[in-house]
Amino acid sequence: MKQKIKSLQYTSYLAPRHWPLWFAIGVLRLSVLLPTTVIQHIGSALGLLIYRLMPSRRRTARINIKQAYPDYTKNEIDTLNKAAFKSLGISIFEMGEAWFEKSSALKKRCQIEGKEHLDLAIAKNRPVILLTGHFTTLEIGSRLIGFYCKKYNGVYKKSHDPLFNAIMVRHRSTFGDALIENKDVRNIIRGLKNGHATWFAPDQDFKRQDIVFTPFLGGIASTLTATAKLARITGASVIPFYPVRLSNGKGFKLIVLPALDNFPSQDIEADSTRVNKTIEEMVYKHPEQYLWSHQRFKTQPGGRSSLYAASE
Repeated sequence: MKQKIKSLQYTSYLAPRHWPLWFAIGVLRLSVLLPTTVIQHIGSALGLLIYRLMPSRRRTARINIKQAYPDYTKNEIDTLNKAAFKSLGISIFEMGEAWFEKSSALKKRCQIEGKEHLDLAIAKNRPVILLTGHFTTLEIGSRLIGFYCKKYNGVYKKSHDPLFNAIMVRHRSTFGDALIENKDVRNIIRGLKNGHATWFAPDQDFKRQDIVFTPFLGGIASTLTATAKLARITGASVIPFYPVRLSNGKGFKLIVLPALDNFPSQDIEADSTRVNKTIEEMVYKHPEQYLWSHQRFKTQPGGRSSLYAASE
């Protein structure tokens, strides 16, 4: 079906204006041949270059970190900020691994902790929502977790760049059984009811969608109510997990946590707060691997000014 959608056909993007992105994808494809330690060194250097060349992203990350760690000194904030950008640079090459590496090779480099929590939910024949956050390891993690699910669907947010979106959809579609756009709630629900463990990361600013405002990383964030509503409609277990990049090229570890108990409740705001708290606890475990450069607190309650509009 996807091949019939013109916007997803590669032949729609042969004009010269698309050649730089095609070249970048080619580099990612070739980078899979490099040793992991080399990729991490190159990725770190690329991350520091992005840190230098994109002051707006650097500033956003610094504001987010300062809010999450109010006792940090300026040097501590800058150190974490640079570490996070290094991780971001590495993640660009890990996207190549996620898209182009053989499954057998990736499995050898993946450890999993807490697999019994996922196995228990699957054994009960319950739908599973795999709750995670926007870590820089997101791309590789979304492929790795699929290795441990009998049936697996991904959820994605459409990219603003149509060619990148076509490439992303093409490759992410190979991670499991189906890839569903985040706005396609009907098919997300259908997949869950059909027993597909479904990857879901609600920790971004989705403006004025179906949200409530709840605490997150030291501030107040617009929070999707979808996690609790999907669990209520489908009877799904909500199992938190996050992927961690191991040092010195030793691969990755998936940390799977116990299913949220007594979830959902009858209080949508309390449930949404709990989802944020769960993701927040993951972030504080490995803050250098979180995507701090996203304007997570742009939408504020009561028409309050954006956190990022304030002076530094």
